[in-house]
Amino acid sequence: MNISQALKQKSRIIRDIQRESSRLYKWNIYTVGSTVPYEAKETYQIWLNLKEELILLKSKINRANQGIQEMIFRLSERKDTVESLKALSCIEGEKITESYSNITVEVSSISLLERDKIIKDLENEIDEIQNEIELYNHKTQI
Repeated sequence: MNISQALKQKSRIIRDIQRESSRLYKWNIYTVGSTVPYEAKETYQIWLNLKEELILLKSKINRANQGIQEMIFRLSERKDTVESLKALSCIEGEKITESYSNITVEVSSISLLERDKIIKDLENEIDEIQNEIELYNHKTQI
């Protein structure tokens, strides 16, 4: 199994864990004499087994990712930078104060056009990094 397949398997396990958890919480308490579709103790054991399976798979993925860990960190930080820059105000021009007594002129050190170009360049870098990670994930076995 390659990393890409392992990541899909991880998502399936997480989904299964959520399903079993939901069943456990829903069917642990029941009315005497009623029919219960899921027995809580069995559901709990399945839940624990899935969690153990997830731990083992995550550990394998982590070991396999050691070769690209820096790239993964870089991708995360670039995405965070883009989101932060999108929130950066670049509004320039005259501004009237709350009391209407003063008019100030505001300028931004990084203009709107500069910010948008920086974001575009970072998004291009993000795409390149993601492509490299995807290639690594498809060819690296765990």
